[in-house]
Amino acid sequence: MATNFMVETPAGERTVTAGSGDTLARALFRAGYFVGAPLCAGLGRCGRCRVQFTSVAPQPQPAEIRRFSAEEVAAGWRLACLHPVAGGQRLAVIEAGSSPAYDRTEAGPCAALSGPLGLAVDLGTTGLAWRIVSLADGGMACQGRGVNPQLGSGGEVVSRLAFALEPGGGDYLRRLVLDELRRLAALAGPQLAAVCVAGNPAMVSILCDKPLAGLAHAPYALAWAAGETVDLGPGLPPAYIPPLFGPFVGADIAAGLTVLVGRRPAYPFLLADLGTNAEMVLGLAPDRYLAASAPLGPALEGVGLSQGAMAGPGVVVSFALTPAGLAATLFEGGQASGAPRGIAGPGYLSLAARLREQGVLDVDGRFATTPAPTPLRRRLAAQVVREAGEPVFAAAGCRLPASDVEELLKVKAACNLAMSTLLAAAGLTTARLASVHLAGAFGAAVSPADLETLGFFPPGLAGRTVVAGNLSLEGASLFLTDPAARQQAAFLAAHTAVVPLVGDGNTGEAFIQRMVFSYVP
Repeated sequence: MATNFMVETPAGERTVTAGSGDTLARALFRAGYFVGAPLCAGLGRCGRCRVQFTSVAPQPQPAEIRRFSAEEVAAGWRLACLHPVAGGQRLAVIEAGSSPAYDRTEAGPCAALSGPLGLAVDLGTTGLAWRIVSLADGGMACQGRGVNPQLGSGGEVVSRLAFALEPGGGDYLRRLVLDELRRLAALAGPQLAAVCVAGNPAMVSILCDKPLAGLAHAPYALAWAAGETVDLGPGLPPAYIPPLFGPFVGADIAAGLTVLVGRRPAYPFLLADLGTNAEMVLGLAPDRYLAASAPLGPALEGVGLSQGAMAGPGVVVSFALTPAGLAATLFEGGQASGAPRGIAGPGYLSLAARLREQGVLDVDGRFATTPAPTPLRRRLAAQVVREAGEPVFAAAGCRLPASDVEELLKVKAACNLAMSTLLAAAGLTTARLASVHLAGAFGAAVSPADLETLGFFPPGLAGRTVVAGNLSLEGASLFLTDPAARQQAAFLAAHTAVVPLVGDGNTGEAFIQRMVFSYVP
């Protein structure tokens, strides 16, 4: 049964109709609010769905008491994700729309290239990277990166699929991405002749209006393996979707692996694309590959953490210890002189690594309570305070509460489990790995040494780790200009076996064992 509530914005009032069981945040997203905003899918952590009740406000939840001041709570400020639609509510939406994101043009205007053009897209769960290239020689006209406009439905795959499976949800999410693709197509103008979209199975299946049940519920299975050209509708040329390797290993990995194999790395190697999922491929021989995927959630993309933000101007991407204490380095370079706009995923890992190195964080992720043996550690330990009963490290305008550390531990455990499962399936030790290739926007910014310090990777592997950049986007560009690359992708898909992380009954225990800042084989 539909329920109505009233929304007030600077542009005026509007009645919003909600479906049965909707939270206010979900109903607002369906109505066009929070599009492109990296919400935390109802966890009450990101604070980006803040609204002010102008009718009687519901009782505040603990997360709201932590987020807002006592004056703000009394004034009716709440988080829309924590409250169901009750009907008759009135609320003001002040910050509707996207938040920390960026979209950069790297080269000159797209019209500078003559002849037919192609649009390559890496459609991530949180980000959308794109490049316009010449179909004649692969030359780049322009490129950029922004947010996936579907983010308001949740920052990770599970919540996105749940929204897509609701009546009308899939069509709404599909339209959001198609509108963005048409906006990008307009940059190329009438010269645009081809599109390639790489992404995980959920993202490309939603885009192409394919069955989703096998991606959302066990037993997990692909209803569509892609590796073909599809019609995306008016305003766009035909789009090639690279093959999917399995329910959770997608076209982004097919694109990245095709590029990496073309560089002829020594075997065995590991390709790791870390984002909302840890998608990994272990290359054992030119005709033998193993793949695995583990859900990481959106934390590495800066979503759902207390100061989380996607990498962009004014956002912290790393920390260093200086004689004066911790110094925060911004995305655009240089140290932050005041409070930053937020902390990106690599910045969170960098901060945790610095605290772990100094013993301020224990191996189990707790803030240390033992006496500090050095002046530096004593100074850092003194910056751990309690806020609303929770330990919080605060320095350089940045905060790391214990609840954020717990989210990082979950991400670490999942990544560790994917790597150790693949190596065990192949009968390999990490000492035999020739190299690890970190792909994706996150991989381009993170420090391999930080991953090793926190136990994402085993000791000694950082020196063999290569920051490969956005291989998915590079592969999507290659598929537009090189038919042989598409054949290579099909070959790789046929010679890759997906290793499941679930099904043996011990996965939960194995995950919990790895919730420590130390690599567990």
